[in-house]
Amino acid sequence: MNLFGDRTPGARGWLLAAAAAMALAAPLAGCDRGRQPSEASQTTLAAQQEQLVLKTLTEAPSHGYAPNAFPVAGIAEGLKSGDPATRTAAQGSLVSEILAYAKAQHGFAIPRSAMDKNWGMRSATKYDPAPEFRIAVAQNQLEPWLASLPPPSPQYDLLRHAYATYLKIAQSGGWRAVPQGALHVGSRGPAVLALRQRLAFEEPAVGEAQARAPYDAALAQAVVRFQHRHSLKETGAVDARTLAALNVPAMARAAQIRANMERWRWAPRGNFPTRIEVNSAGGSFDFYVDGQPAMHMLVAAGKPGDETPIVASRIHSIVLNPTWNVPSEIAANELMPKGGDYLAAHHFTQDGDKLVQQPGPTNSLGQVKFLFDNPYSVYLHDTPAKAAFTQTQRSISHGCVRLEKALDLAKLLLNREAGWPPERVDETVAGEQTQTVSLKTQVPVEIFYWTAFVENDQVSFREDVYGWDEATLRALDASFAGHA
Repeated sequence: MNLFGDRTPGARGWLLAAAAAMALAAPLAGCDRGRQPSEASQTTLAAQQEQLVLKTLTEAPSHGYAPNAFPVAGIAEGLKSGDPATRTAAQGSLVSEILAYAKAQHGFAIPRSAMDKNWGMRSATKYDPAPEFRIAVAQNQLEPWLASLPPPSPQYDLLRHAYATYLKIAQSGGWRAVPQGALHVGSRGPAVLALRQRLAFEEPAVGEAQARAPYDAALAQAVVRFQHRHSLKETGAVDARTLAALNVPAMARAAQIRANMERWRWAPRGNFPTRIEVNSAGGSFDFYVDGQPAMHMLVAAGKPGDETPIVASRIHSIVLNPTWNVPSEIAANELMPKGGDYLAAHHFTQDGDKLVQQPGPTNSLGQVKFLFDNPYSVYLHDTPAKAAFTQTQRSISHGCVRLEKALDLAKLLLNREAGWPPERVDETVAGEQTQTVSLKTQVPVEIFYWTAFVENDQVSFREDVYGWDEATLRALDASFAGHA
């Protein structure tokens, strides 16, 4: 598997590297970690079951947890003791640790109070693994139960594999920085060799050229592939942003993967073969019908300060020819200063103390919006500003998600879920009268923030524009800090 990429230059990447390094360097703790005793901790395990639990906890760091999160050294020693009381205490600690691990794998490692207000996907309902743990032990089903604890998504498994690969590279010294300076087809010298060596970490064949080989067309194509994985302009030349992405340390990339693995643990575990997935960090939208890809498009999400939240809900209504009730802050700071002529030309009217944009071709919400319940008052919508989708960085909205092909999506959903033929949608939109259509079957929608993901057997990275990777790792590691 090819395992590299990114577009996050600057200090944030180095802070992520430090976070990963701290997690790797953390000392192993003993078994006394202040876990709350429970009825399940009195469950008696057979020797084979003890070993299964020990193995699972020992492998916890491979899931991106710090080594001190679920320590077993002291427990393992206690289980070998000839003193019955010591063995009983050790087994109780072992059970407490595996229950804590189960909660963490279900996304409950970070307390709600320590989570950003925009991280709204994790269920507010507490998860208690104790009853199913007791059943698994009693029915000799402990091994499959332990295997079921991590997120069931194949993407999570791919990221876990990538995390191990990046750590191995980092612990072996990582890659050397590519020197500053423009590099393009025809360039020669040590910098070209350094570029080949750097790219060879993800594409070994790139490094097979002779040491003095020039920057040729084949190398340019390798650069294009790197740029594609990092959502950079695919020029085949090494500009400043490409150079910055090349020189992000391997440890920082490992940390970025850690953060995304944790966010996968917040995701819903229900099986939704028909669903919409939005990646606000990657600027992408995918609609799956019966588990198969049905539509892909680009999106523009919220800018820093107006972040698009991480949230899961269901689309219940589609509004054709929507009006826009402008939030008071946007009206006062952005629109009113443009003057009456601008407001009239763009069909803004005053409704009491509210500024409202009427339906039409200049409406900021475009021709359609998609409503789903959420505490953030965000939604998916069309936009007349299609030029935004030509940009590689599309974190530009006030928090809602702008869709590249919103009308196409409306036709597909209204045909499937409300029995509307596409022609009826076109006629309604042409009339410029607002109409809200409720869907017979609500469509699950999940808005994620993936800055690292695997596609086509390669890891892609996106810029952490919100700073949520670092915040996630700080909160995750802090949740275990008192247990060391």
